[in-house]
Amino acid sequence: MRTQDKVFCDLFHRKGGRIALSGLYRVRLGRREGQGIWIVDGFKVVRDLYPPFVMGGNDQRYRFNPDDDIWIDNRIGVEELEYTIAHELIERRLMLEKGMTYDGAHNQGLALEKEMRETHRLSVERHSRRVGGSRRSVYRMPYGRSRDGARVFIVDGPVVRRELDGDFCFGANDLAADYVPAGEIWLDSAMSCEHAYYALLHQREERRRLASGMLWDDAYESALALRIAEQNRQERLALRHESRLRAVAYGVRERGVKRA
Repeated sequence: MRTQDKVFCDLFHRKGGRIALSGLYRVRLGRREGQGIWIVDGFKVVRDLYPPFVMGGNDQRYRFNPDDDIWIDNRIGVEELEYTIAHELIERRLMLEKGMTYDGAHNQGLALEKEMRETHRLSVERHSRRVGGSRRSVYRMPYGRSRDGARVFIVDGPVVRRELDGDFCFGANDLAADYVPAGEIWLDSAMSCEHAYYALLHQREERRRLASGMLWDDAYESALALRIAEQNRQERLALRHESRLRAVAYGVRERGVKRA
């Protein structure tokens, strides 16, 4: 057995001991169902806590996942964000409230994802027909609720760059790009969920400044400044949150545990 294999196996099967979480939390997305939704550093989770970690986690499945935090792996693409959040929430709820096994709750999460994916597919098909033309093939899925009066869509970034704008990068909005339909913000499918958070912030600010009559160069700089300020704020939030967490245990649960 190679040395790196032994290290992997030792960590994977570790049962005892505790570890303080540090430098793990990246972006706070808000709260849902009483849970704080956090994008975390998936590479650090794999290295320091649980090598098979992928996509996301919750406090019922993972002993090292602090109570009332939903973890989202920052390695996943933006298209998987909403599905992963929904999956972790229902998986946690079923394990906690019904004492379900992880396998059973996980399968329910997959079923919910499948329903959501089909709903989004039908939604963008209808929208694409209304838009028509060369833009019809770019839509991938709606992205949450409308922001500032604009609908947000994840679009196929490579197709946009091939068919509409070779400079399309991370996002665009209707007031800055003439190929984006009125009342829309586009986000590039070819980016991580973590970067998408800041890309949307940028597009909203840029669009708001343009609507006020500001020139594009100034609106773009304003959006950059806001994004940097938000990155700094998120870093402070993460540090403060981690400072309040107790050391966590290693390992997973195969069945939900009801709280006293």
